[in-house]
Amino acid sequence: MGIEQEITTRLTEAMKSKSADELRTLRMVKSAGQIAKTAPGFSGETNDAFWIEVISKYVKQQKKAIEEFEKAGAGAAAQISELRFEIDYLEPFLPQKATEDEIREMVRKAIEQTGATSAKMVGKVMGAVMKDHKDRVDADIVKRIATQELG
Repeated sequence: MGIEQEITTRLTEAMKSKSADELRTLRMVKSAGQIAKTAPGFSGETNDAFWIEVISKYVKQQKKAIEEFEKAGAGAAAQISELRFEIDYLEPFLPQKATEDEIREMVRKAIEQTGATSAKMVGKVMGAVMKDHKDRVDADIVKRIATQELG
């Protein structure tokens, strides 16, 4: 079953079971998918790769929102809890992320392939890693490791 069908099935089940957290999460993802489909310049298919990208962006937004709510203090505990539920619920839809050791190895190979020799070439190394491993790595971690390796 494809991701879109899985989301639709889970949405129907969440409606039947009146699971508010699941309903909210799935509706937000469906909405984000609809926005992506109607964006100017979109002409692709809504296949699993499309939905992985939509969910990935949504999860990343929620992680950033948690950081902002944490800065707000104790009054934001309920919002943080909701966001963490959404992230935990959606992560199984995403490809398994590479470990930091695996990312370090990817960065070392990219440094070797690109011939990067200084911290000024971090962007080139990041580009090489992201090109081949976009779904499995976090760009911030790649940048940090590339900076360490080249610094």
